[in-house]
Amino acid sequence: MSEERFDRLEKMLEQLIQMVGHNNAVRMDKLETRMDNLESKVDSGFQQLTSMVTLLSDKVDNIKKTLSRHANMLDVLATRTTHQEAEIQGLKRGA
Repeated sequence: MSEERFDRLEKMLEQLIQMVGHNNAVRMDKLETRMDNLESKVDSGFQQLTSMVTLLSDKVDNIKKTLSRHANMLDVLATRTTHQEAEIQGLKRGA
């Protein structure tokens, strides 16, 4: 192989190495950008999920309080109804 051909081959290999290096650098930049975007989306999704869990927990607590209040009201109404029925029965006997 002549020295001139060897020099051309060497220069071509150098160019190829530079092109591959540049191509890999570009690919890595794109991958890093995509990874950053994915990480941001995951963080955002986790924050939204945490907010929803907190909101659901608050709603469950409110439902429990409402059920307790309604149970108390039903007890009061049942007692009043019983007293009114007794009064009505008493009035019927007296009539």
